[in-house]
Amino acid sequence: MVLVKDGRIRPLAVVIPLVLSLAGFVLAMLALFAGTGSQQQALEDYHLIAINMSNFGHDLVPTPTSSGSQPTATDDDGFGWDDIQDGLDDIEQQISDQLNDITNDIADQLAHELGISQWYSLHIMNACEGNFAPNATSPGAWYNTTNCTAQSPGVHFNLTDVLQKEIDEGPLHIDATKIPIPSSVQESIDYLNSFLLAVFVLYILGSAFSGLSFLSCIIVLTLRRPSIDRGTIVINIALATLAALSLAVGSAIATAVSKKGVSEINSAGDDAGISAIEGTKFMIISWVAFAVMFVTLLFWSISCCLPHRRAASATTYRDKWPRASTDSNRGLLGIFRRRH
Repeated sequence: MVLVKDGRIRPLAVVIPLVLSLAGFVLAMLALFAGTGSQQQALEDYHLIAINMSNFGHDLVPTPTSSGSQPTATDDDGFGWDDIQDGLDDIEQQISDQLNDITNDIADQLAHELGISQWYSLHIMNACEGNFAPNATSPGAWYNTTNCTAQSPGVHFNLTDVLQKEIDEGPLHIDATKIPIPSSVQESIDYLNSFLLAVFVLYILGSAFSGLSFLSCIIVLTLRRPSIDRGTIVINIALATLAALSLAVGSAIATAVSKKGVSEINSAGDDAGISAIEGTKFMIISWVAFAVMFVTLLFWSISCCLPHRRAASATTYRDKWPRASTDSNRGLLGIFRRRH
């Protein structure tokens, strides 16, 4: 299969940027609409950050502490004080382990008893909440979504208000104002909220230009021209550049604010049992979307830089054009001369 002929890209070669543009468009749309619509559960893993609340309130449950002095041996006259002390240590350890197991079981149920979800996630266009399945401590636990907010550009998620409302309405009827929720945690979330509208706009632009690049490739294939002219190549370079640039800036902002937000939430919420998880899958599809559009840009850029041979072919054609004869014996004048 010849992709280049006479220094020009053949239309069949456009299949390469067509596939890449389609991939960029699909990935950008997945990142944009993750957590919304009918794919809330399936695409929940593709969040910017997830806030883990499964340990929230553990400090409300008293933990067992050892107290009291142990008997010390005053002599070794056959009374076996060492054996007695070892036996008491074993009994104390067993009781402590049992109390710890009970405490952990109670703590694992705190989120349910308080009426709050075990996790809250932040997407580009909405926020979701739910519980870990089968439970928070199981290896490979997954996000079981129970509720999501409506789609909204530049969504503003307020964790403090959500927790206070859910705790007030919970089965324990606890006054939420008496439960310590660090204000710095909400400040970190507000930092993320402030960038969501910009990220939304950039992903909209990235999706739009990727889609236009895909449509442009279809048009080139449909026209069935023997070669692709330079004007068409320049148009596709512009579309690929705008798509790659939008996705690059959007991915960079999303990655930076997510990393900073997660770090600050983990630092501020450690004592309260609040932690955050970075949306790794979201970052992967975002940067892959940029990568495929960047490769598309390279394809069209190389196509534009290929040497064209039209001028050379025209020169060769002119060189082969029959020249006027200078022989005086040819033509009408030659015939006249030969008769005489």
